[in-house]
Amino acid sequence: MILATARIDTHPLHVIATLSVVLLVAACAARPSDMRDNRALLQSVFDTVPESWQHAAVSGDVIDPLEVSPELRGFIDQAVEGDSGGRERILSIVEAILDEDGIGLTYDPDATHTATEAFRSGVGNCMGFSNLLIASARELGLNARYELVSHRLRWDKVDDVLVGTLHVRVVGFASGRKMVFDFYPLPLEPGSVAEVLLDSEAKAHHLNNLAADAMRDGNAAEAYGLLHKAIQTSPTVGFVWSNLGLLLLRHDMVQAAEAAFLEAIAVEPDRMSTLSNLQRLYYLQGRDAEARELAIRLEEYRQNNPYYHAWLGDEAFVQGNFEQAVEHFEDAIRRRKDESYFYFRLSDSYEALGMRDAAARAYTKAREIEEPRDGWRRLPRSRPETGSHIRR
Repeated sequence: MILATARIDTHPLHVIATLSVVLLVAACAARPSDMRDNRALLQSVFDTVPESWQHAAVSGDVIDPLEVSPELRGFIDQAVEGDSGGRERILSIVEAILDEDGIGLTYDPDATHTATEAFRSGVGNCMGFSNLLIASARELGLNARYELVSHRLRWDKVDDVLVGTLHVRVVGFASGRKMVFDFYPLPLEPGSVAEVLLDSEAKAHHLNNLAADAMRDGNAAEAYGLLHKAIQTSPTVGFVWSNLGLLLLRHDMVQAAEAAFLEAIAVEPDRMSTLSNLQRLYYLQGRDAEARELAIRLEEYRQNNPYYHAWLGDEAFVQGNFEQAVEHFEDAIRRRKDESYFYFRLSDSYEALGMRDAAARAYTKAREIEEPRDGWRRLPRSRPETGSHIRR
């Protein structure tokens, strides 16, 4: 899933006032009240944007992430024995999706595909995998749902935008047991929190990812149309409003952008990427007092956020300031001791300083954390690069 900060929130969060932020789902906030009515605001923004943007919002193909084509339906029927139990049926579908003799699905972080698209192309990110598995399971009458996972976000810098990625996975229920299916390089770190996503919310995340791709490609009208449809589908996904605000701000529709950012904050008050985007807007308008107020709030968050200190460590390492990198990674570890990435990067920094014993100790600690989590195993016959896991 995708988020943006002059930042884009898509599919970690380093809040930098001079950048914008976008969020994606790769790919996590508590669900806001479904009673909130922001239709008038959405219509007001619609009335503000150029005619070409309006056309994109009311036209184009209908995107159904869970659509099952006749070819996919036939594949599902062949992959599963008719008299098997629910648990065996869902495991058979997962193996058919991942096995080279079936679809052989390969992980691609940019492949936000519908179920049918993932089936035809053989690639997908966590969203594409989830769409394919949920659609297939439901075709068999099984209970499968989306889950949104809060974990360490990955941020990538694209031009003047930071693109952050969230994570979605599948939960299935069969034979009185809950099974969790992840399409991700490694089991998620300890402390990750998951919440069930409604189908409408998952569709909004899907459309948001496609919008973020369009933003990065410079297709503003297409991006607006997708964000507009995402909000129509699920109006209380805060980072979609934030991404809409960023798009509007980049095209000088400042008043509409501010309204979108404020709506995003009303829906998800603690989304730091949105606060960073709003702070940037205030700076651009010369509203220094309001910008400083947000800066104080953001700085408090940064100093308490271990991933911010790790980002500083990464920046110092790239610049060749290895002693500073060690300090920053140690700061990150003081704030969170169970994140293997911090120890790996601390090891790299010590190695660059020629401190091999210290590097070895940090590396050993990182590997201890990376040991498979209790209750997880690799799916049978799945290829390591798919990063697929099952928890029973």
